[in-house]
Amino acid sequence: MFKKNKKLVERVKSLLIVLLSCSAVYLAVRTQLPVALSGLLPSESRESGGQTTQESRTLAAQPLRMAVTIRGGEETLRYGVQYDQEAQDALFQQVYSLLVEALSSAGTPESVDQQAWRQALNTAPGVYFDWQDDLPFSVLNGWLSVNNEQLSGTLRRLVLTSQDGQAVIYYSAQNGTYFRAVCSMVDVNRLSEAVSGVKDNGAHFAFEQEEYSALAPDTLLLGENIAPKVYQAANPLEQESAQALVRQKLDFSADSSVSYITSDEQVIRNGNDTLRLASDGTVTFTAADDGAIRYPVAGSGVYWAVESCRQLATDTLGELGGQARIYLMSVEETGAESWQIEFGYLLNGVPVRLGEEGYAASFQVSGGRVNSFTLHFRSYTDSGTTSVVLPQLQAMAAMEAKGHEGEELLLLYLDSGAQQVSASWAAASQWKTGG
Repeated sequence: MFKKNKKLVERVKSLLIVLLSCSAVYLAVRTQLPVALSGLLPSESRESGGQTTQESRTLAAQPLRMAVTIRGGEETLRYGVQYDQEAQDALFQQVYSLLVEALSSAGTPESVDQQAWRQALNTAPGVYFDWQDDLPFSVLNGWLSVNNEQLSGTLRRLVLTSQDGQAVIYYSAQNGTYFRAVCSMVDVNRLSEAVSGVKDNGAHFAFEQEEYSALAPDTLLLGENIAPKVYQAANPLEQESAQALVRQKLDFSADSSVSYITSDEQVIRNGNDTLRLASDGTVTFTAADDGAIRYPVAGSGVYWAVESCRQLATDTLGELGGQARIYLMSVEETGAESWQIEFGYLLNGVPVRLGEEGYAASFQVSGGRVNSFTLHFRSYTDSGTTSVVLPQLQAMAAMEAKGHEGEELLLLYLDSGAQQVSASWAAASQWKTGG
């Protein structure tokens, strides 16, 4: 009898341990790293170079602009953040877990029209995310450790809100399509709590005010004038130590490579692969045709292609970029399991357009490897001064006069290789190539 009781007690203990473990897992999922994110999202303007951890991937998933819709009596008010990295980090930390839960539990999407999309943008409480260009769902979900096959294709913008007592997401792509999905895991009360401390700052969308009718309707406009920072810019590869770091990060170490110097570049051969370090800070890689794989892609699909390239970009450009962050600019499918993937620099949340090409890094991926890439090395330091830009209404008029009516109005840093960069307004078509 004693032995039977002892066995029963042991079974009860085991059951309690399992229940406690499940509770711990549940709480971890519900909180989704908000405590860890306080360390993950620093006030500095860039992440530490070389990170390949979940924290680094979460930073990569952060949008370029966000907004919160709140209720103020009978009015709908809005708090928007863009061109301010510290404010964006703080808001993303505040709603990160809700975004993960929404993406994890989203059901089958249904197509909706623009009117439904605009209604969602004006529904309180609501949180709006904008990644500036189309982003494959598989990439966003991969960065956030979300597994949901219901979400496929691409998105540019997303809003998480509540309707009829349940949480829903609406999302849109660059081609003007709109979708809605119910998110069963998100508690609408938590959504209200997450944005309860947010205050209106006058942000609005262009379609909400007739005077901004010359802009793309979903352009997010702030309620205050902007005074962007001025940055000192330099070519970090002018330092031999930086060149050595790049060779080491890209696996072209001096003891295993053969190199020679021309009038304007250093050419390094390792096996049949070639790395070129130009005097202007441009680094190019070309893989050999013999099938050898120096930079393998960890798995099939666009997520692993993007993530492999992101790691290369952060290990090199991110390490030497000063106060710049690296962000994904675009992903273009060029064939079966083949992509062209571009990354750019961000300065305090503002994109940098480099020269005529626009990007900081461009990768060509196919056959399970990175076949070639171009990296433009620049290092940025806050000068301690700010610049004056036109008020948004005047900037719209100037953009319209140049034939860019109907486009988004964006703040950009234009870096043509000078020692200082200042921000200015530009049309969306000028974001990447200066069109």
